[in-house]
Amino acid sequence: MSAKPARYAPTANREAILEAALHVFAEEGYEGASTRRIAAAAGIEPGHLAYYFPTKRMLWQAVVEAFAQQGERVLRDGLHGLDGQPAREILPGLLATLLKTFAANPQLTRLMLQEFSVSGERHDWVAQSFGVPVWEILHPLFTALESEGLLSGASAAAAYMNLLGGALLAFGTRDYFAGIAGYDPTCEPELSRYIDLLLRPLLQKG
Repeated sequence: MSAKPARYAPTANREAILEAALHVFAEEGYEGASTRRIAAAAGIEPGHLAYYFPTKRMLWQAVVEAFAQQGERVLRDGLHGLDGQPAREILPGLLATLLKTFAANPQLTRLMLQEFSVSGERHDWVAQSFGVPVWEILHPLFTALESEGLLSGASAAAAYMNLLGGALLAFGTRDYFAGIAGYDPTCEPELSRYIDLLLRPLLQKG
């Protein structure tokens, strides 16, 4: 029995659409992206795309959900079995792993940076769906460092947002970064050096 054409493979089609949509949304922004452009990038007809995702908003949310949940999984997996260990011993390695997930998918990081930068319904949805859960995981660790007089004297929330902002800006605009600094911050050895720079203030006394 012969294999069905690719357009009839639901799982493969959905994955192709999500990959194409991530690229188009990251390059053109939500408003500039069109479902026709995404369908073309995925190699399917617009009508087939609408079968999987009836609206652009639904497709955008599926893209964020498919790719952004990785960060939360990284944190939960990294904390597994570490109850009771000092935050200063746990946090640097945990955050380094998280930041490397941002660097490994700069298109997603760029997409997240776009949405965090502009107030609106999409910003609120991203913040509540992903920003808040990640902060809830990290909050006790940052608070522990603050109570020890670390974080260079900053509050737990300020130290975290400074770290997050530095990562999103560098990894989400790597071409711009490279154009100014002359190197890609998502590639080794510069990646490890940049992450060390972001993490260093967390363990310094105020």
